[in-house]
Amino acid sequence: MFKMNLKAKCKKLVAAVTCTAMLFSFTACSSHLFGGGDADSSDKYTDVQKKFEEYLDAYYKDCVTDDTLSYNYSIKDGASMGVEEPEVSLGDFDMSDEGIAEDKAEFDKFFNDLKAFDKKKLTENQQLTYDVLYEYFETEELSYQNIYLYEPFSPMRGVQANLSTNFTDYRFDDKGDVERYIQLINMTRDYFGKCIEFEKTKSEKGYFMSDAVCDKVIEQCNDFIKDKENHFMISVFDANIDKLEFLTEDEKETFKKQNKEAVLNNLIPAYEDTKKCMESLKGTGKNAEGVCKYEGGKDYYSYLLKHYAGTSKTPEEVIKMLETEYQSLMTEMYMALMEDMDAYEYFSSNYDSLFAAADSMSATEVIDKLMEVATEHYPAFEKIQYKADYLDKSLETIMDNTLAYYMSPAYDDQNNNLIRVNGLHPDGMWTTLAHEGYPGHMLQNAYFMSTNPEPVRTLHNFLGYMEGWAMYACYDAVDYYEFDEDAKPYAKTLSTVYRINDEISYLVMGRIDLGINYEGWSLQDTSDYMNENGFNGEAAEELYYTMVGDPAVYQSYSTGYYELKELHDYAEKKLGANFDVKEFNTVILKTGPCQYDILKEQIDKYIDDASK
Repeated sequence: MFKMNLKAKCKKLVAAVTCTAMLFSFTACSSHLFGGGDADSSDKYTDVQKKFEEYLDAYYKDCVTDDTLSYNYSIKDGASMGVEEPEVSLGDFDMSDEGIAEDKAEFDKFFNDLKAFDKKKLTENQQLTYDVLYEYFETEELSYQNIYLYEPFSPMRGVQANLSTNFTDYRFDDKGDVERYIQLINMTRDYFGKCIEFEKTKSEKGYFMSDAVCDKVIEQCNDFIKDKENHFMISVFDANIDKLEFLTEDEKETFKKQNKEAVLNNLIPAYEDTKKCMESLKGTGKNAEGVCKYEGGKDYYSYLLKHYAGTSKTPEEVIKMLETEYQSLMTEMYMALMEDMDAYEYFSSNYDSLFAAADSMSATEVIDKLMEVATEHYPAFEKIQYKADYLDKSLETIMDNTLAYYMSPAYDDQNNNLIRVNGLHPDGMWTTLAHEGYPGHMLQNAYFMSTNPEPVRTLHNFLGYMEGWAMYACYDAVDYYEFDEDAKPYAKTLSTVYRINDEISYLVMGRIDLGINYEGWSLQDTSDYMNENGFNGEAAEELYYTMVGDPAVYQSYSTGYYELKELHDYAEKKLGANFDVKEFNTVILKTGPCQYDILKEQIDKYIDDASK
């Protein structure tokens, strides 16, 4: 299936709720034998360690050449990296019994080959890679137990919801890239067709989506197929092609014509086919509530929680963690109010304009300012090369829920970090760009890549780590904002209250998701919970079906953040006066994306060293 690294900070649903707009599962990276880790050359490896590197290389190449989009986003110059470009393809979405069995067999082979290595004979860095991969395989193995609960057309993570961004951000380095792009557009109808066949199978087996979720997918298809002749997938392509200096004017016109034909004859019909399928299957769903109401649904949600949050906690343990954190936040908010009621009144009256100075700046100016002032708690690092672009006007409304997103560069092109901003929503840019840029996603990726990690370590998106870090860094950046003259007397309290308010919003979304998809809350239960906790229960219906349509979609933000915060508090308690937040953050960044129990092992090593 399609794979890439796309992290989006999205429009608020209630207070400050964000969501992902993710389709792909792999982040940009490349393969080079013996290229990463703690050995300078292959000569320093034992035979077992060499075989392990060969295994990593083979696994990486298999993943990154699975489809053309993965390859395009992962590697700029495959020949120099020793990775052969794959045949043009959107991937093989074969969800027949035979296709699933074949996919599982390939999965099992890589997992069994990993298990065959004696971990004790590997280098320290290889052991970390081994642990990360082992737990990844162990978690993903769970997905095969309830395969018909997978939803290719979910409203937030589905192919129909994310395809436009995946194509509009496609990188054109040469004429061949343009030719392959058009080939891919011509393949979309067949790819969607395979997804549609899976939906029919899901319906036959009693796993089709609820009517409310189905209506949302139909609405998305209607939005995509309107205004065909002036379709944004035509206009955006034309604008991108006009910028390519390696094409002649005649070539540009030819490609524009070919793309328009592909969009009209294959891409738009793919959405029309999907709409027709959804309309025909609507009403066949057996469950209008959370995923836990399906047979095997609670187990599937437990898998999703691990997958998206990177947590080793059970759902019950996550619920306890979130509820404990909620009580702590309410206490912290009460203390802030008691200390400075005037500041809270200012906050309430001026919430929408607190960061007005940053909102009047360009995205580049905000990110540059953050890289200048928000550095105290992070390792020294050279200025990150990036480009902050605004979405094409034709995409602003289509991507209305997305405020901004960060795209990591190809492994062999690290100076091309990209942040896209939706100009339709110019407010809140200080925190949004701290999340997507510095010290959030962009710093995390750039610093980890500077450590020359094993290429496989950049292969899978560990969203709990990534979004947990971006939330953690975003809240830290609030303290570096220079409020205007009227707000300066309240600056400390404003920063605290803003963070608490934002945290509560994310936390509540995570808790509601667990309630609906693991505990089986009804719509009324959800409304009651919101009203009891000071939120507007009238918004419950929209939130309810958002959670039903995309179970665990908020957990990388809520649970991911609190897992990281828990590590911070744990290290600070253990070290006391010896705790150094910069050293702690450096360990987090150096370790890189992984599961939280593995990250804790690295923090324990840091604590041991700092205690000596």
